[in-house]
Amino acid sequence: MNFQITADHVDELKNLIKQAGAEILKYFHSDVVIRVKLDESPVTDADKASEDIIVSGLKAIAPNIPIIAEELTEAGYAPDIENSDYFWLVDPLDGTKEFIKGTPDFVINISLVHHDVPVFGMVYVPISGDLYYGGKNIGAFLNDRPINTKKYDVNVGLTMIGQEGQKSLPLMQKSLGENKIESFVMRGSSIKFCMVADGTAHFYPRFIPTYEWDTAAAHAILLEIGGDIIDFETGKRLSYRKNNYLNSWLLTTTTEVLSLFSNLKITS
Repeated sequence: MNFQITADHVDELKNLIKQAGAEILKYFHSDVVIRVKLDESPVTDADKASEDIIVSGLKAIAPNIPIIAEELTEAGYAPDIENSDYFWLVDPLDGTKEFIKGTPDFVINISLVHHDVPVFGMVYVPISGDLYYGGKNIGAFLNDRPINTKKYDVNVGLTMIGQEGQKSLPLMQKSLGENKIESFVMRGSSIKFCMVADGTAHFYPRFIPTYEWDTAAAHAILLEIGGDIIDFETGKRLSYRKNNYLNSWLLTTTTEVLSLFSNLKITS
């Protein structure tokens, strides 16, 4: 099977993800019901409402491509993708904790994976309306403007992004040797992966597990502009189609900055 994302597909996906975002905002700052999933993460009616819209829309766009969606997978309804060249990965509301707290750092992730490599991704921030998208032979964009990763200037130093405070700074600095981390940015959800893609930060280490639907959309965008997501355990590119869809510790960065790390393999 051969499937290519066209300009028409991009327009359809833009409309779809914005429709899902508008549905999510109906629940924002409301007395939304919060449930706890098996992995102890929270889920709300907003997650399900968004996922219903996206899954229905993807089936209309590409009926023969299976869809791995977070909430359906949690409920035991993940399709068999063993023999599928392509599959979609959907996170209908990434950053549910931020959503519940009433903070703006929650997004929607839609990605297309081909032979275990993300080839297209779209990340939408409902509060701001910011829309990241891109992939193989498409380019990388924020609100339809081209974006690129941040070049490293030894005289300026490196910018690191994260969420868990600055506790990982000493470990990262040790791995970087004389290449100094000069600034630190904190954000939530998969916006952090996108902020490496748009040049806000040079790298983002992640020492808390994620799922494939958390990373694939931004990963597709990064791959088109010299970025990547590396598995700390293997030192290789993060792979997809794992049995439980669970990722280990990760480093999101550019090819240029990756070469600065003297000891990448940090096992969890």
